[in-house]
Parts: sequence; structure tokens; C-alpha cells
Amino acid sequence: MEVLSRKSPKHDFNGFPLPRQRLQVDNRREQAGARRRDAPPQDLRLNPMAAQEVTKPDVRLSIVVTVYTETFSIDETIRILLGNDRGYIQEVLLVTSPKASAETFAICRKWVDQDARVKLLVQKNNPGIGWAYREGMQAATGNYVALMAADLETEPAAVDRMVRKLQETGCDAVIANRWLAGGGFTNYDPLKLVLNWVFQKMLRVLFWTRIGDFTFGLKLLSKEIAQALDWEGTMHEICIETTVKPLKKGYRLEQVPTVWVGRKEGRSVNTFFKNFRYVKMGFKTLFTPVRAAKSAPGAAA
Repeated sequence: MEVLSRKSPKHDFNGFPLPRQRLQVDNRREQAGARRRDAPPQDLRLNPMAAQEVTKPDVRLSIVVTVYTETFSIDETIRILLGNDRGYIQEVLLVTSPKASAETFAICRKWVDQDARVKLLVQKNNPGIGWAYREGMQAATGNYVALMAADLETEPAAVDRMVRKLQETGCDAVIANRWLAGGGFTNYDPLKLVLNWVFQKMLRVLFWTRIGDFTFGLKLLSKEIAQALDWEGTMHEICIETTVKPLKKGYRLEQVPTVWVGRKEGRSVNTFFKNFRYVKMGFKTLFTPVRAAKSAPGAAA
């Protein structure tokens, strides 16, 4: 008795010959399967949907650190930054006020002498952290730019978290968010904390985004964002400007948690009433077009 296998191309399971039309369909299916098995790997450029894996960007980071009257906070900031470096730091730019003390300048120069990655820039337009950020962004040579201060209110360890988020997602910018789980505030004025929370919630609705901290100065931007947009802030309003303008231009922003800790030395020049500059910048950006950069930040406005 003949034993018929499942692979027999001309008979069904009962041994009866298959109709000719069925044979043709089966042959076509077999040929198509062979073509799929022999096909070369798919060209992801022709099918973007197949490219689900994010390519890690090559990060060469310029870290802009604004310096005013700090001393030991500068040491701690730089130690943490360089200690966490996994090979991505191209330079640390200490943008220092010309009114800084001799001790502050001595500490900055000490780090310049100790490590080739550390550079000293004396702020040309003064006063104003906005000018310092703008001059630092313009001077940066890396393909990404981190913005922070030397007073330890902006958490130095968060820079490495921002770089990891950038490498994981391939985004254009990473915002440090004090309101995320794992973040928070230490020694923050209670009234300002409530007003901050309300303002952040309002901005999330107005800009229709999941970003939850618009006004903090700690963030990481692509060089394109840092040098291609027209920055206007001269004081602390630069902190909200460097978040809302990239948002409005359609850049992809991600966020990581961070903790704000009140400064241990010096005094803040960001008084309560100066916070209204944040409000003005937020609404101005919401209702007016974002312009491309037309001059170097150090030029007269």
C-alpha cells in the first residue's frame, strides 16, 4: 500500500488527485515562500516603519555653566560632571561674570589648568544669566549643549541622565523636570512652589504638551536648537524661552526627573517680581512666530 505524505504535491490526504487549479495555486504559494526566504534583508530606508530601533546619536557635549559669585559650588559641580563623563563631554564652558570675585576667577582658572575639557569665558554682556546662556550657546563647539548654573541649584548629576535619555530616544532636547516622580524641591519658598505648580499646569495646556517643567534652567539642546533660534532673554526668562521656543518650532523634547536644592552660598538675583518675566516670555512665544537667529548673542539687541 502506498503511503501518501503531507508534502505530496499532487494528491490530497485521501489519495485523490488534486484539481489542476488547486495545483497551480499551491505552486504559486510555494514559489512565493521561496522568494521570501531568499530575499535580501529589508532596506529600512525604503520602509521607515520597519526602522523601529533608535540609532544612538554620537554625543559631543558642550556644558555651559554660568558662574557669578560661587566658590566651593564650582568645585563640586565640575567634579560631578567630569566624574560622570562616559566619554561624551567635549568641553565645560565656565561663563563667568566680569564682576565675579578674585577667588571665583582663581577657582575657574585652577580647573582650566587641571583639565583640558574645562574652558573659561568671561561674560561680555553683563549682568544677566540670559546673556551668559546665549554667549555660551554661541561659543559651544559640541553637537549638543547643556545649560546649567554653578550654584548647585541645577543638579550636576542630572546631566548624565539627560545624555542617556538623548541616546535612548534620539530626541532633539531633554528638559530636567522637578515635578516628575524622582524629582522635587528642597528649601524652596512655599508660595513660589504653589505658583510654580499652577503656572506649569497652565503652560502644559496652552502649548498642548506632556513637558511638565518649563521654567527650570537645566536642559540639554541640540546644537541646531542652541544656535539656530533667535534668543531674546537677558535674565532668568531665558529658562522658559529655551523650552517653549523649541516646542513651538516642532522639535522633539523629552524629560528626566531632577531635584532642585537651594543654594548653599551666594545669593539669588532672581527676585519674586522678576518671575513675571517668565509669564511675559511664555505668552509672547505662544502668540508670535519664533524667528531664526540673525546675529551672535553678544551683539547689541
